[in-house]
Amino acid sequence: MRDHDTPTLRMPGGGISRRPLHLILLADCSGGMKGEKIQALNYAIADMLAQLAIWDRAQEQAQVFVRAVAFATEAAWHIPVPTPVVELRWRPLEPVPRGLTNMGAAFRLVAEALAPGRIERRALRPALLLITDGLATDPPGRFEAGLNALLATPAGRGALRLSVAIGRDAQSEALNRFIGDPSVPVLVADNTSDISDRLVVASLAVSRMSEAGADRAALADQLFGHGGPGDAVFGQDTII
Repeated sequence: MRDHDTPTLRMPGGGISRRPLHLILLADCSGGMKGEKIQALNYAIADMLAQLAIWDRAQEQAQVFVRAVAFATEAAWHIPVPTPVVELRWRPLEPVPRGLTNMGAAFRLVAEALAPGRIERRALRPALLLITDGLATDPPGRFEAGLNALLATPAGRGALRLSVAIGRDAQSEALNRFIGDPSVPVLVADNTSDISDRLVVASLAVSRMSEAGADRAALADQLFGHGGPGDAVFGQDTII
C-alpha cells in the first residue's frame, strides 16, 4: 500500500490520531555519577522532559512516550512502561556505590523493548539518548553483543541514537559506535552546568524528527554545527 493510500487514523470525536514517538533514555548510574553529577543530570532530564511536554501539547503530528533505563554494573528499567511525556513526573536517579559502567546490558533491555511487534507499526522512528560520564567497562564481548542485539531490530537500527558525554574523558569510540553515524557528534558536557544545554540539543533533535516537510539537512547543520549528510540523522520517519 502506498503512503498516500494509508487510511488516516482518527481519535474519538474526529481528531487525527497522533503518531507515537518513543524516547528511551539510557542513564549512567555508576559510582562515578554520585554527588553533583547525578543531581545535575536529574535536574537536566526533568527540564528536558518539561520542554518536550510543552512541544507535545502544541503540535498535532506526534505524541512522545518516554521510558528510561538506569545502568551501572547491571541494568534495570527506571521507567518501564511507555509514558506520555505530558503525564510524566521524573523520579530521580540514584547512583550505585562502586557501580561500573556496563552499557551492553542496557542495550539488550532496549533491544527487547524495540523487538518486532513491541511498538506500533505506525510509530515514528524512536529516539535513544545515552548519557554517561565514563568509558564502557563491560566484560570482553558484552558491549558488542548488546549493541549488536539492539541494531538487529529494525526499530533499533532505524532509531535516532544520540549520546551525551559528561566530561571530555567520557567521550569514546564506544559512544561513536552507539551513534553509528560519523555526521552526528557525541554531545560533550564539559562540566555539570553544561548537561542541560546538551540535553536541550537532544530534545530539539527528538521533537523535530516529526516535522513534515522540514529541511532535515539544514536542521542537522543547525543542531550539530556542521553541514554534510543530515539525512543520515533525520532520514526515514517511520521504522518500517
